[in-house]
Amino acid sequence: MFKAVKKWVVKRNLRKSMKTRKRNKGFFNFNTAKTVGIIFVYDHLVFQAVEELKTFLSAKNIQCKALACYLDKEIPSKLVGNPYIRYFNKHEVNWYCKCLSAEANVFINQNFDILIDFSITNIPIMRYLPLLSLAKMKVGRYSYPGHPYDFILSNGSAKPDLFVEELKHYLLTIDMINNL
Repeated sequence: MFKAVKKWVVKRNLRKSMKTRKRNKGFFNFNTAKTVGIIFVYDHLVFQAVEELKTFLSAKNIQCKALACYLDKEIPSKLVGNPYIRYFNKHEVNWYCKCLSAEANVFINQNFDILIDFSITNIPIMRYLPLLSLAKMKVGRYSYPGHPYDFILSNGSAKPDLFVEELKHYLLTIDMINNL
């Protein structure tokens, strides 16, 4: 019963927060985007895929910032001192699944052209962040009722490197009609 009550309270709080959030929707590809935000749960393989995507985006002169959630007690050494990745711990999340980290709040208030969500887990905070983000276009690979994504990539594999390849393929192939 406790889990059901908590789930109801989280949904209610999220709906309440969503009422005050207004974003300007748009459709972008990697030829038209100027800024990209990436959200992910830290894992060695996911980190490598994010680094690969960051290198690709830098070559296209697209500014990239990332927000990582780490589940361990200690901060992974690859996150410390990384100039484009901000991070928070799962303990910086309150009972309502709202992140108390200043880094996360700054990140979701940035007006990215594209927000890419790497998460495939069912961690409530990883639902909360993309829902509240002000990004113009949201891309993800995990579909659930009430998902926030404008573009969903569903590869059969949970491998992050395949997700990056699909992401590159589709967001380079899709052409903007009449330069909208």
